[in-house]
Amino acid sequence: MDQKQIERLLDEFRASSNPSVYHVARLALATGARWSEAESVKRSAFTSHRVTYSGTKSGKSRSVPLRKDLCEELIEELPFQSCYSAFRSALERAGITLPKGQLTHICRHTFASHFVMNGGHILTLQKVLGHSDLKLTMRYAHLAPDYLNEVTEKGPLA
Repeated sequence: MDQKQIERLLDEFRASSNPSVYHVARLALATGARWSEAESVKRSAFTSHRVTYSGTKSGKSRSVPLRKDLCEELIEELPFQSCYSAFRSALERAGITLPKGQLTHICRHTFASHFVMNGGHILTLQKVLGHSDLKLTMRYAHLAPDYLNEVTEKGPLA
């Protein structure tokens, strides 16, 4: 999703009758969490501006930094209500159509895409997403705008 679509979708989430959908979406967009991970997060998962996801698909826990202000806002809203259907409805109202099978991963995919486009390191992304194999994360590598320029900026003669 591009920035305009993200804003349109967040507006739809804010207007939803289920307030949790807005907060779960922001958590997923900020950390690359799967929808189910963000929706089921507990208060104990938040520590000093980080969120730790346990019981993940891989079975391994992962900790992701979170902006202080967002972390504090989200903690105030816990526990989240089940909001997957509100999520689906908001996407429809926003007029965002997705390829089949992308619905639950759109926030995660959007996080990963924007992270790479904004210069984020692919190994950091791998750790944040919890991918055990770098090949899974590499599908985002083509989005890095100027990754080859690092040769002139970071080599020994830079």
